[in-house]
Amino acid sequence: MPSGDRQKIHPRVVAEAAEWFMVLSSGSVRPEETAQWQAWLALHPDHQMAWARVEFYSGKLKSLPPQAAFATTAALNAPNLNRRRMLLSMAMFGLAGMSGWQISRGRYWQEWLADQHTALGESKIITLTDGSTVVLDSGSALNVDFSVNFRRLQLVKGEIYIETAPDTVGWKRPFVVDTPEGRVLALGTRFSVSQQENRTQVTVFQDAVEIQPTDTTSAKQTLRAGQQAQFAANHIESIYQHNQDRPAWTQGFIVADDLPLSEFLLQLSRYRPSYITCAPEIADLRIIGSYPLKDTDKILAFLEANLPVKLSHPLPFWVKVLPR
Repeated sequence: MPSGDRQKIHPRVVAEAAEWFMVLSSGSVRPEETAQWQAWLALHPDHQMAWARVEFYSGKLKSLPPQAAFATTAALNAPNLNRRRMLLSMAMFGLAGMSGWQISRGRYWQEWLADQHTALGESKIITLTDGSTVVLDSGSALNVDFSVNFRRLQLVKGEIYIETAPDTVGWKRPFVVDTPEGRVLALGTRFSVSQQENRTQVTVFQDAVEIQPTDTTSAKQTLRAGQQAQFAANHIESIYQHNQDRPAWTQGFIVADDLPLSEFLLQLSRYRPSYITCAPEIADLRIIGSYPLKDTDKILAFLEANLPVKLSHPLPFWVKVLPR
């Protein structure tokens, strides 16, 4: 993610949005809690942006294994849990209506019916019929549609890294990646495409790509090696520079370059079946370094050992980072 986008939302606001999401997704919320959330949401545009980010990343909760629901049900029957904790538990594991909410989001079945998909913590390398290579990140879904006119990928969810090959068909079909926000045309290149909440992010590592938003009245934009940009359906945002050779996740790492703790944990959640939140008062602690994704528990243990934080496990499949 470009550093400019990170600066738009204060880390504390992201942490607050995560807490509200867990409460409201339960389906058993008191009217006063709904009113408090609506007041919080209307207080500042940043709150709405943070809510959209957390809502997007939290879509992975439907992938929790069946034993999570069993463990949580048992926990909810314990007499010493108060109502707020119960609400958080139910939101965490999809009880009391979470599945219905996700189905209503529209992409639920598209993900399940996609030609290629990966589970949480899984990556996959596929070779297309033209010799191009596509790597799917954790929790991603992709459709492949090669016709006489196009070599087309449809990114339904998550992130993909692509190394295109020359087309063996005589008329050299264009290679494109489509998302709800528009189309990315490869110009003989290596690049990645990430589907985010109402945004598509494109990063170019070699040669160039051309971006065309869904609204064709918006101008096209060419990105070259070392450039990155996000675009919505009706506009392309600012271009940022990067110095990567390829995405860190394709090499099994998550890289933090002065990243706020709340943002780092939000991204780390993509690679484990549990949900991670942090207390707002420590949300702005800065994270730097490269962390191997093979064992995300070790990453959390490292944070606990090197930052003024401690880990709490209120319920199975939920880790909360608190001030030490």
